Amino acid sequence: MKNIHKYILVILTVCSSLNYAQVRAYEIHKRGMLWQTVFNTGELGRSWMTGSEGNTTTVPLMEWPSRSASVLNGTEYSGQHNSIGAGVLIAANLDSLPGQANRLFAHCGAVGASSPEMAFGRWSMPYYIDKKENFPILSDGSLNSGYDPDEAEEIIEASWATSVGIKVTRTSRAWSYPDYDDLIIYEYEFVYNGDIDGNEKTVEMTKKLKDVEFAFVYGLAPSMYGYQRNYNDWKYDAGMYKGDQDMYWDMDYWLTFNQDRMKALDWKFSGKPEPDSTLFRYNATTGANGGALLSPQAPGFCVMQYDTLHLTVFNPTDTTKNESEYKTILSAHKDSKGAYYELSGSNRLKQPWINRLQTGDVSSTKMETTELLATDRTTGYYTSSSAGTAAPGLTANSRWNKDYWRGRGKNQYGNTAMAVRKNINFGPYTMNLGDTVHITIAEVVGYGADANKAVEGGRDSATGKSSYQWNKVPSWYRAAYSYDKSHNIVKMTDNYLKDYGYPDYVNSNVRNVQQVAHKAYEAYLGLDSAGVYSKLPIHPDEMPVKGSYKIAMPCPAPVISLANTDTFTVRINWNRVAELFSSPRLTGVLTKYKVYRSTSGMGPWKLLDTVLVGTHLDSIGNYAFIDKDQSYQIGDYAYYAVTSIDDKGFESGKTNITYFKKSIAAVKKLNKVFVVPNPLLLKSGYGTGTDADRITFYELPAKCTIRIFSFAGNLVETIEHDAANDFSEDYFQVTRNGQSIASGIYFYVVSTPSGDKYSGKMLVIK
Repeated sequence: MKNIHKYILVILTVCSSLNYAQVRAYEIHKRGMLWQTVFNTGELGRSWMTGSEGNTTTVPLMEWPSRSASVLNGTEYSGQHNSIGAGVLIAANLDSLPGQANRLFAHCGAVGASSPEMAFGRWSMPYYIDKKENFPILSDGSLNSGYDPDEAEEIIEASWATSVGIKVTRTSRAWSYPDYDDLIIYEYEFVYNGDIDGNEKTVEMTKKLKDVEFAFVYGLAPSMYGYQRNYNDWKYDAGMYKGDQDMYWDMDYWLTFNQDRMKALDWKFSGKPEPDSTLFRYNATTGANGGALLSPQAPGFCVMQYDTLHLTVFNPTDTTKNESEYKTILSAHKDSKGAYYELSGSNRLKQPWINRLQTGDVSSTKMETTELLATDRTTGYYTSSSAGTAAPGLTANSRWNKDYWRGRGKNQYGNTAMAVRKNINFGPYTMNLGDTVHITIAEVVGYGADANKAVEGGRDSATGKSSYQWNKVPSWYRAAYSYDKSHNIVKMTDNYLKDYGYPDYVNSNVRNVQQVAHKAYEAYLGLDSAGVYSKLPIHPDEMPVKGSYKIAMPCPAPVISLANTDTFTVRINWNRVAELFSSPRLTGVLTKYKVYRSTSGMGPWKLLDTVLVGTHLDSIGNYAFIDKDQSYQIGDYAYYAVTSIDDKGFESGKTNITYFKKSIAAVKKLNKVFVVPNPLLLKSGYGTGTDADRITFYELPAKCTIRIFSFAGNLVETIEHDAANDFSEDYFQVTRNGQSIASGIYFYVVSTPSGDKYSGKMLVIK
């Protein structure tokens, strides 16, 4: 068994009947623009949660763009998170034990309602979770001799046992390349190993599994920031279920995605425009806070490939060959001419088995009694007459092929307005001990969707009802509204994207969610021997079991280091290793670097300068760029990044984003130490947001100890300063016991390892 890599959240359970321990742990995909938290118990993002306790998060929940947490007018926002949870559910029957009463279940993550039901220890028993960084350049700035050009830059493998006896291994992949950084691909491997308790040394189940069903479940909501700004929370019933968003199905990519449509049933507020008109204008013109549309995302997931070899055989003429325990299935899946809906004469039913969109209730009871039944497809299936109707002026999707789609699980476009949750089920499968089923899913997020394409889902703009099967998705090239100081609705623009363009985090021409899905398919199939991507789209039942991942890549960004100088400037350094990197799939030759700075991790980014290869070199041959901008003041924090540009104009991702405090290099010898502000008034305005009561010590050497005493001589706090790059240290009025200090006079003593000391006093007024 592999060693389990612990991340931040660790829950340890010692099984009393066995001499081993199980650990629930997670890792985070954060190489690209789409960040996601993945668990070794099946959860993606977090355990399913729709209630008020789910309003904030400290880990990414399908976060796009990344680093999007912010403080606005004293209110903290968790950021642009787009999921209330996701996971995979499994159901099966043991051979000779048919019927719903004997059906086995394993709910690996996506189970619960207002509060989650914990999968750990009940349905999921972890084996391990491992994260591999396949970066071209290592964190120390050297070339990665083990770099694999046929793999993703970031790979996380998680594995767990289930109560059904099926071992799940999920390998997920992410990239930083601007055309491929808005997606994560998940390869699922389901192996019937008979282990139900997480100890592979023992096998509890050996009989054949029949009518096995795999359901991939996502709760989608674009986005947490938009809901928080407009409703002050992210609760399920504060807009997610009240009709603010629609769910769509694009047959080309087997793609499900959600998009915000309105606020409180008012179409003028599609995309959740910033509700403060002054801030709307500021966000729109500067790109701050991601722009003035607070929920422009179209988050979703698409099916890359699924197993067809282990699908259950339904034989109408020789019932001894019928592998299903449920005889009623045979009569339920014939067309009007009596022909079975099957895959190429194989007597195996077409997939997906179920294609459902619904409310946010995925309680185990509901899923077991309605949506994981081998006898009931829940959503029905496409028939010869299922083309339905299209919104006025539209025709059905050009990809609609009755022969191909006839018999496959039907998308419930009639439920589009209340759809937070989507599950797409595959099966029934038959698995003998040792059998393996492979299914691949990709998470994708775009800035809206293709507004010129008819897809299933959406609502009639006049009635707000799901009157038609085929509709167009709203475009962000449209009017946007806000409120003035009297709370009157005012039109801010007739055409948002035309007037303001895309925010910085949309960093290539791959913009909408269908374009991202297209890139996911490209990444999975990879370049052929001639360096050409396959013609797309290709249906998932035509795709290979494993991905190729031979992707055209830009030159990698360098590893950077930052330092304050004694002249009130910031120095950015990097070496020339990126110029030495080679790969058979590089898009060009590195010719220059771009240096950026931002006050927010998601931008907007200010281009400070372009550095040509071979220029701005220091005495040892490394690049040294000086940021002399004095509007960026001492004590301010900012993000820096340097990207690589090749001779074809392709730019790397910002893989080296560094959060940095501008200061002055540490003094060489302790002399006089200054405290600012002194006295400190709680409402002095010295800091902003969470820094409003910050006290800063200045003129510190590289290493020293600061001790703070009360007027009575009691030690209040000890601070160890160790920073050659900073002559200051912040203190936030918290005692060593975690309490806020009271008003009064305090003394401080600064000492160095060499024995130098300086003492002074400061006054705090609250």
